Amino acid sequence: MRLSRWLFLSYVALLASCAGTKYSPHGFWKPNRSDRHGLARGRWRTYYDDANKQPFTAGQYRHGRPVRTFRYYAPTGQLDHSEEYGRDGYCEVTYWHAGGQVARRGRAQWVTGKGKAPRFYWYGPWTSYDPDGQITSIQNYTDGTLSRTETYEHGQLTQVETYEASRKIRTESYADGKLIKVENFENGLRTGTTHTL
Repeated sequence: MRLSRWLFLSYVALLASCAGTKYSPHGFWKPNRSDRHGLARGRWRTYYDDANKQPFTAGQYRHGRPVRTFRYYAPTGQLDHSEEYGRDGYCEVTYWHAGGQVARRGRAQWVTGKGKAPRFYWYGPWTSYDPDGQITSIQNYTDGTLSRTETYEHGQLTQVETYEASRKIRTESYADGKLIKVENFENGLRTGTTHTL
């Protein structure tokens, strides 16, 4: 019992002496640190204000890459979106409504490497929801570029837009689940319309 108390008091004294020094860059509790290569590591916090009272981001880095959960806050203090990181920079991104419900969810990847600028891009399906949990749209991304959008009203598909190189090339309109109109585009201009009813 005496030994454990002595170890505890020694640990507290060590922490107090480290925290009291003017230059303590290696304390594990200190946020916003970099490793010897200048890459972010450990706990990171950023703020909207100089007094560090209004949080903007909160998360962790390892070798310059975000890991685990990163949270982003609106100026009002509400959680705006969060990123759950897995291996190789892949992450699940969730945007939130003011009431705490999921507003939008999809996947992204954070790519870094020697001699490369960091790149963050969306891929695959991204689903948007209203505050009641109904799907309002599904957008598909290929390497960060929008390739298709589906729009829903009250759970029914109403429109599908197809893109190539970020330009709309086709729009399909639906009513009661049936295709009613197709429009084709070239260089941003409508080239033809077909009514199916």
